[in-house]
Order: sequence, then structure tokens, then C-alpha cells
Amino acid sequence: VRQKYCQLGLFCSIATFHNRELFLIFVQVFIEKQKGEILGVVIVESGWGSILPTVIIANMMHGGPAEKSGKLNIGDQIMSINGTSLVGLPLSTCQSIIKVQK
Repeated sequence: VRQKYCQLGLFCSIATFHNRELFLIFVQVFIEKQKGEILGVVIVESGWGSILPTVIIANMMHGGPAEKSGKLNIGDQIMSINGTSLVGLPLSTCQSIIKVQK
């Protein structure tokens, strides 16, 4: 059985403190999946108020690689996949990039 790791450049969280400074936390995540298996995430556009326009995880397939990894959460913002930046790309393009990951 061949396995492949899907590397996600993940924008994990935004923390606002009393002085109103914004801190961005970037985490690199590796998710193991079988060849031909889908990642198991539903994504939506990050929206107008986003610091970096990209996609956000709206849902995860129960039992899918993303959920099983325990490394992703609903609300996480995906910045790149396997070195391909998703910043500024339309939702349909981001969906295609995620779909073709082997």
C-alpha cells in the first residue's frame, strides 16, 4: 500500500490581546492518506475581513484523513498545499488544487 503525505501550510489561529495587536500563528501540517483517497475537507472562501484571502475549513468528512489526523480544525485557514500557495486564488481553483493531491 503506497502512502503519500499531503503538506498543508496552515494558518492556525489569530489571537487578539488587550493592546489590540494581532498575532498570526502558522503551523506546517503533514497528513497521511492513501493514493486516490480524498483529503476529506470542505472549504469556503475566507471572506472580505481576512488578513490574507484564502480558504477556511468549513467541515471535515467523518473518518477522513484530515479528521483522523487530529491536526486540523474547522475554522483553520489553509495557506498552501504541497508548496502551492492558495492565497488570492478563487475557491474553485483551491478546490481543484486540493482534489488533485495524490
